Amino acid sequence: MRRILIISHVYVPPSNRGKLRALAARGLDVTVGVPQRWRETVLGHTTEAAWERQHGVEVFPIPARRHGDPATLKFARRALHALVRDKRPDLIQIEEEVTAPAARQAVRAARQLALPAVLLTHQNVPVALPMLMRWRRTRTLRRLRGAIAGSEGAAALVRGIVPGLKVAVIPQLGVHVPTEPHHAHHEGLAIGCVGRLVPEKGIDSLLQALAENRAHRWQLTVVGDGPDRERLERLASDLRLAARVRWTGALPPDEMTKLWPELDVVVLPARALPTWAEPAAHVLAEAMAHEVAVVGTSAGATPEVIGNAGLVVPPDDPLALSAALRRLAAPEQRRPLAQAGRARAMQYFSDDAVAERTLVFWKELLGGG
Repeated sequence: MRRILIISHVYVPPSNRGKLRALAARGLDVTVGVPQRWRETVLGHTTEAAWERQHGVEVFPIPARRHGDPATLKFARRALHALVRDKRPDLIQIEEEVTAPAARQAVRAARQLALPAVLLTHQNVPVALPMLMRWRRTRTLRRLRGAIAGSEGAAALVRGIVPGLKVAVIPQLGVHVPTEPHHAHHEGLAIGCVGRLVPEKGIDSLLQALAENRAHRWQLTVVGDGPDRERLERLASDLRLAARVRWTGALPPDEMTKLWPELDVVVLPARALPTWAEPAAHVLAEAMAHEVAVVGTSAGATPEVIGNAGLVVPPDDPLALSAALRRLAAPEQRRPLAQAGRARAMQYFSDDAVAERTLVFWKELLGGG
């Protein structure tokens, strides 16, 4: 196995290509097909992808429709098939959800050329689908050589649909682990919450928890934007916390790199809903890599990321969350967890670790090729 083709909108931003560069460093010829245009909902701008080859990774833009929504993304059929035909990879990995048109297109293109295909999924909660879509999902999964799931929940769903399919649980993206993390000195506990401002993320629960800790010294930085921002800002004012909460909006990757040294703890207070659960908790892996202590809820993939290197509390439980934050207020209490988190990030979530686990699974599927 030498030539790999990966299809995904995720790799439009160069900052997300660490895993690809790590795969290329292992001697693979890596091509990634991305939508030619992609509207980033978090930062609110449209990126025009261009052909390039850097660090052994070739980026190939494909004309696409409905760019900006992964659930409806659809590639220009001829352009996609031409890329697959011209590259003739030893394996194609499609990193789009199985119900998305782009995933079905890529699997179909692989099948027409008798190429092994792997699909990566984060869907970890059963959702009701029309009968035709259920049939398409099952047919697409049966055409795969294997699947990569972003969590145990996602793996269980795939195995329930196609029991004989080989499935591995591996993160989609790795994280950069700095050689020597730096931390700024500041007064009180510096808390960060990073993510899209939507009800599912449970940021209102975090604000209620901090209201319980009003007598303690802390500051909160909320990074992200979304439709829930106005409601959350109003809640912070109602709870008389506004002066201690900073709203940065969404930040580009280079600004995020500057933020990590300013934080002592990162909290992911996500909810558990009938139709949604935290799919990846990637931001916690990033925080752990920078030796920042983490707290998350027991919903979705979060406990799998944290392991024993952070604190896990029930979702929608402000009292439990406030107690966890009080426990981490003293440096001597949070330092061992922060160090354990960095070690865990290096072992399981670094770009090298994710690339190596992915490569091992590919070789298993292809019989060691």
